[in-house]
Amino acid sequence: MKLLSVILAIAFISAGVQDFIGLNEQKIRTIMIEEHQGLTLDSRVRNENFRYLKYFSKDENETWVIFLDYKGKCNGVRIICDNSILNEKVRELNEHYKVSGKGLWTYRSKGDEITISLKQDPWFFSITYKKSELHSESGNDRTAKKSTED
Repeated sequence: MKLLSVILAIAFISAGVQDFIGLNEQKIRTIMIEEHQGLTLDSRVRNENFRYLKYFSKDENETWVIFLDYKGKCNGVRIICDNSILNEKVRELNEHYKVSGKGLWTYRSKGDEITISLKQDPWFFSITYKKSELHSESGNDRTAKKSTED
């Protein structure tokens, strides 16, 4: 039973990230304490140009950087991991999200399309969650364009 709990916890680590985009800093801190107990807040690092929360695992194989906008709401998440867990993370992404290309996944959250990208470097890889930059046009957008062209 204990092993099953550990497996389920690991399997849903990436799935829980989808709920961060749009949440405020305090809510994110609460979720991290409740649902991601294996990660510790790193308050030693500060950046004057960007607001973010940084968490790391005790074995230092995984680091989460949760980016905040000027209102203190999450607008993206980057998870940096040791290459030793690459296959496990790719399997999780394939199970939870729609594959949209090599190293790319998408899902919808609160009406927004979220893009997940994986980039591999020689010693680590990163998984980035952010709102999709390309939006499909609605019928009203096409009508507006046509009327301005006339």
